[in-house]
Amino acid sequence: MRLTVLFRRIALCVRAPLLSLLALLTLQSCSMIAKVPGGDRLAGEDGVFRDRKGDYLEAETIARTEIPEGLDGYIIDDLLVIPAVPAAADQTFLDPPRPRAIEGRSDREVVIQSMQGRSWIIVDVSPSQVWPRIRDYWVSQGVEIAAENPTAGIMQTGWFVRSGNVISRDRVRVTVETGFQNNSSEIRILQMSQPQATPPLDVSWPAASQESEVESQLVTELAGYLADVADLYTASSVSFLAGNISSEGKAALQTRADGSEVLLLQSSYERAWAAVSRALLRANVLIDEQDSATGLIDVHYLPGMGEEQAEDEPGFFGRLFSFGDDLPEPEPLQVRVRQGDAGVEVDISPASGASAQGGGETPASRLLQLIRNTIA
Repeated sequence: MRLTVLFRRIALCVRAPLLSLLALLTLQSCSMIAKVPGGDRLAGEDGVFRDRKGDYLEAETIARTEIPEGLDGYIIDDLLVIPAVPAAADQTFLDPPRPRAIEGRSDREVVIQSMQGRSWIIVDVSPSQVWPRIRDYWVSQGVEIAAENPTAGIMQTGWFVRSGNVISRDRVRVTVETGFQNNSSEIRILQMSQPQATPPLDVSWPAASQESEVESQLVTELAGYLADVADLYTASSVSFLAGNISSEGKAALQTRADGSEVLLLQSSYERAWAAVSRALLRANVLIDEQDSATGLIDVHYLPGMGEEQAEDEPGFFGRLFSFGDDLPEPEPLQVRVRQGDAGVEVDISPASGASAQGGGETPASRLLQLIRNTIA
């Protein structure tokens, strides 16, 4: 009889999400195991699958964390604050007050990008916020900051010797500027070296780092430090001088005279090409063919792919179990990247042989907007 009921429940869940089905099987199995001789070792009060819904009644309050004298504790906060209880003792809660949700790590990212032997750091905060963190990094490494111009976004270190290096000394110039997105930063490192056997000489900065491997190592170490303190940006100090660096991103949508849209990128062609390609990959857009020489990328794009799902749209499992429903076909589009007079221009049009959709929001305009919102 019990198995018959179980099969009936499974039959009712055929079109439900898989997680609901698994949960049903798990709960049913646990109830059966508890009644099997010796099954209490798994589902009993001390079992592996015991019922834990009453554990909160035995929770104990521990003392608050005490910050030692001289240390900063601004980032330490109560994650699950017990809400205040109304004064009336007979107050009945229709919906009991809950602690605010745990925010966890910040959604801001620190990413290293590389192209043509050069590496740089992308941080999803403004230059004014990341500037003090870069200073903190060099101070923590015991490296002297010889000169800095936050307004221009340039910081120069004095000569220093990397750990384990007995041959040369290094000097670094850090450049901070706004990235493609608003309130984002691009951080680049330029390195030069001299032999330790000679006195330090004040020479001009080279066009490129003298040792690319050292540059890559320094970029990785700085990025790791910034990633560790990513949660501190909203709470820590900012540089008012670095705030003079525009926080407006280098990517902007513009409308041409004929009504078509174009994404204008303030960067070199190579940098723009790589950024557009990465944005398409991150959005899971199917790339059929691409040619950097001609600046053309043929893709198949399904509207809604890579975008936040609307509340009334079915999720993945909903689409999976939507038998008989017509699924939309991916739209063949062509992305064109070319150097223009005011910057690098990115536009999208129906692929050769595809019919253009007139009026309103088109797959081409949605994909262009998606690239604008995710390019980095």
